[in-house]
Amino acid sequence: MSNQRNKYLIVFMLIASVFASCKDQWAQHDLTNDPSLGVTLLQQISSNPNLSKFNQYLAKSKYSNTLATSKTFTVWAPNNAAMASVDATILTDTGRLNEFVGNHISYQSYTTNLPQPTLRVPMINGKYETFTSTTIERATIVTADQYGSNGIFHIINKAIMPKLNIWDYVTNTGAAAGNTQGPGLTTDGALEQAYLVGQNYSFIDTALAVDSAVNPINGKPILKKGTGIVHQNYFEDQTAYVSNESAQYTFFVMSDAGLNNEISKVSKYFNASTADSISKLSTFNTIKDLVVPGVYSTKGEPGTIAMPDSIPSLFGVKIPINMNDTIRSYNASNGRVYVMKDVFFKLAAKIPTIIIQGESEPVYGTSGAWYLTDNSGRANNVYYRIKNDPNGVQWKDIYIETNSQNAVGLPAQYWVGYPLQNVNTVTYKVYVRAINDSKTVFSDEISFCTPLTGNKQTLGNIPYYTIPLNNFAEMYVGSYTNTSYGYNSMFVVGANSTTSGTNSITFDYIKLVPILQ
Repeated sequence: MSNQRNKYLIVFMLIASVFASCKDQWAQHDLTNDPSLGVTLLQQISSNPNLSKFNQYLAKSKYSNTLATSKTFTVWAPNNAAMASVDATILTDTGRLNEFVGNHISYQSYTTNLPQPTLRVPMINGKYETFTSTTIERATIVTADQYGSNGIFHIINKAIMPKLNIWDYVTNTGAAAGNTQGPGLTTDGALEQAYLVGQNYSFIDTALAVDSAVNPINGKPILKKGTGIVHQNYFEDQTAYVSNESAQYTFFVMSDAGLNNEISKVSKYFNASTADSISKLSTFNTIKDLVVPGVYSTKGEPGTIAMPDSIPSLFGVKIPINMNDTIRSYNASNGRVYVMKDVFFKLAAKIPTIIIQGESEPVYGTSGAWYLTDNSGRANNVYYRIKNDPNGVQWKDIYIETNSQNAVGLPAQYWVGYPLQNVNTVTYKVYVRAINDSKTVFSDEISFCTPLTGNKQTLGNIPYYTIPLNNFAEMYVGSYTNTSYGYNSMFVVGANSTTSGTNSITFDYIKLVPILQ
């Protein structure tokens, strides 16, 4: 027992030593008599002759007293040589001055041992900067980890100019303080820019609005005019919020000629009721694939990803990259913008094959019914199977048949339906993989229908095709032409018979392959 107790004591002492060794640099400084720990960051900066120019800007900004408070900060302070290149007119522009100074200060303590290898640091002005053990953005840290009573400061050899975020740059809405690379896209990509701005909308969020009075009739609050207004954008809603400073993206912008070229390639596949609808659909479906997560670069900057020859978009469409087509680029506060002559998408990537898996959440019904879910009475007729083919490859499917145990039969032309989205206006070749491992050969048909337009049985039918026994190969069963882009439905319909075994329904998957021209 004594030996066991000694073992536990040794383990406890080892754990205690590990925790003791994990004290951070800040705690270690608390144990020293470093006189700097009795001096605030504001005092440290104001008394350093090599930081006198930055201190001049700091003193005139709204942050003049911030660094004297008891909160914890990190300051990346440009030395006098770095400040020599800063536009002196910033001093007379309150907005630009506060943006500039705030771009060098963050809450919390950031020592140079924290980045592994990079760290995105939120600055006090709302921007984010990339911090490494030796740099902050494109500035080199020449003196690191200087302590004060309320934080840390580093001396850097370049001023960190505030940058526009991606959204402000591509929509030309934020010629913000300190931006040294122009107000935005200007004339480059004007067509893409106009589309993006045209997707702006506003609404009133009552939770954010101010109540000014109460309606005496219904007792509901009367909102103060101009309060609670939220501004958003349909394009961002459907793709990514590239205005978000905390996230990072790469955004490709095409010249007007390039964008028109790409739209012309796809417009006939987005046929709609009006010319305006066709234009909006084809434009969105071209531009939506120009946003990707992460920052891609050819220069290998810290925190970036090496530029490949293609990048998958948020929707899985490969963006072909030819950097020789680059007109210019912009290093935004939350990523990178590349203005390109064109991005030559492959048509097959934009107008994709549609694959419907048999086991994926279908709706069941009887002949003549529209989305009549009568599955409650036929649960024992529906099977979701997981099996292996003769080569040992697993497959899953749906199999609907008369239940032999309780003799619950299927009505004639029983169907299973699947909603489809984003169906292009094109003729599709239809392929089916259906494994019939019963003892009876049976036939199914496929019908396509736009909801609420009529009887599913009369629209877009692919006639009955035979499902032979133990065939594991996919079969071509016919073609279907969709005439209006958008939502559609597909029905797999059993035989017009009530005979057990002959009116079964099954398929592993159905593949709709567009015929592109």
